[in-house]
Formats: sequence, C-alpha cells, structure tokens
Amino acid sequence: MIKTKCDVCASSSQSEILTKDGYQLVRCESCGLIFVANPPSAEQLEKLYSFANGYHQGLVQSDTEILRHEGEARANMHILSKHARPGILLDIGCSTGLFLLEAQRSGWRVCGLEYSPDSAKLAQENHHLDVTQGSLVKDQYPENSFDVVTMWDVIEHLPSPSAALDFVKDILKPGGLFIAKTPNVDGLYPALSLHVAGKFGYWGHPEPPGHLYQFSVTTLGKLLMQKGFAIEHVHHQMIPIAYSFGTFKEWCRSLKWFAYSCIFAPTVILGPLVNRGDTITIVAQKNAASSDATHPDRARTTGISC
Repeated sequence: MIKTKCDVCASSSQSEILTKDGYQLVRCESCGLIFVANPPSAEQLEKLYSFANGYHQGLVQSDTEILRHEGEARANMHILSKHARPGILLDIGCSTGLFLLEAQRSGWRVCGLEYSPDSAKLAQENHHLDVTQGSLVKDQYPENSFDVVTMWDVIEHLPSPSAALDFVKDILKPGGLFIAKTPNVDGLYPALSLHVAGKFGYWGHPEPPGHLYQFSVTTLGKLLMQKGFAIEHVHHQMIPIAYSFGTFKEWCRSLKWFAYSCIFAPTVILGPLVNRGDTITIVAQKNAASSDATHPDRARTTGISC
C-alpha cells in the first residue's frame, strides 16, 4: 500500500479502503480523513480539467446542464445571503462564473479564480467577469482583501487543502467568512453504502481522480480550526438522486443495480433530515470567538435539500 502524509494531521498511518479506477483510497488512522494515496500528476490534472476531456463541456453545449448549474448557483447564493451582507467576494474554483453572476446581481463586488483555462475563458469572455486563470498561490492577492471567500465543490479537488486554507486565511479580512461546500463521507448514504461496497462491487461516493479528498464535518472542521477558523454553521444537503443513481430507467439495467438503488436512494433524502446529508456546506469565520469552535461536531446544523 502506498504511504503518504495526511493533509490534516500529517500522520503516515493509513488503512486501505478500496481501489477505484486505479486510485487507492485510504483512511488516516489518526484523524479519519479519507484521501487518494496515489493522486494524478500535475500534467494529468491539466488534461483532466479541460473541455477536450469533457470537463464542464455541458456548460457550453447543453441547455439542461446550464440550467442545472444555474440552479446550484442560486442555491449557493441563498446560503451566502443567510450569513453575510454584500461586500467583496472571491470564488475559488469559480468555473464559468454562474455563482459570481448571482452574487453580482445581489450587490457583491466579485472576482474569481479558476484552474481550467477553458472555463476561465468562458467566464471572462461570455460573462465579462473578473476571473483569473490558475491555481491559488501565496501572495496572489493582498492580505485582508476579502469579506468572503467561497469554494463550491472545490476543496476536495485541491492537491493540498491545508496549504490552500493558509492562503485563504491571509486574504480574508479579520472576521471574514470562508464558505466551503463538499461531499460528506459521513453522510447517511455514503456511510451505509460503504459497508456493502464489497458485495455490490460499487461505492459511488468517491470520484477519483477529480476528488482527491473525502471530508466529513469532523475532518474538515478539524482542519479549519487548525488554521484559525471558528465554525459558524453547517448546512446538510443532498446530492440529486439522479446524479448518484441515474434515472429510473437506468435503475432497471440490472437486478443488482435496481436493488442497490431501491435500498440506498431513500437514504439520500433522509440524510439532511437527520443531519447526515451526503453534501455539507460549512461556514467558518476567521479569528472569531465562538462557543461552537471547540469541536466541529458541536456546530449548529440545518437540514436543507439542494
């Protein structure tokens, strides 16, 4: 088994969970973080995040895909509006800029950072947004510049979330908010389905090589607190059933898949209602004193469905 240091606690003690598409998923035996032990190279990642490879190509060619992402942008904007008034916002991993457009309409001064050259170009040329193409690096933005920094379904893709949060803390104003949405490995569906992954030969939650990390409220909360953030709120949400299981017609492709879908699709709906959604959005404040900051599991939670 490949051994590498955990990005949260730096431990090299890991246990293997499974191998999917050639990528080895391991669990840190110290803090519980699940991650890909053999991540793709920088060259492989550059190819992965391109229209030519199919990455976000639907945002150019598919009206249905555009409408779906616009709906997600509005849902993300709804969460932001619950926690902050308009100010200066940076969206890291902004894709083609649909969330930035929503924030701009709501009175925010916005800019974005996007790794994919194709997506960044679309945001710049089609939506006329202030978007920089590239990765987050130190001194890229002045310290104490932003009221809010967001990562919507991004932090699980980063080579080192720990290093990224160091940069985020530097560029946030004192008391500024960091908002991150990411799949929740401790959600009801991911946690229960993992127990039978061997029998079904399938565990849908991890998506390597795009998703390099599988966070939970506990592991992401621990990392945030290490970096000087206090958790203000945790929203539990659900990944759309069609995304995880396909259409009902696709359920019938085999008896095994039909049984799997019938068993686990209800857990996707139930998850947010019991604060075990398969997606979480964590709102954290820089240098904030909070009674909830002592342990991530004590953060306030709200069950909502996206």
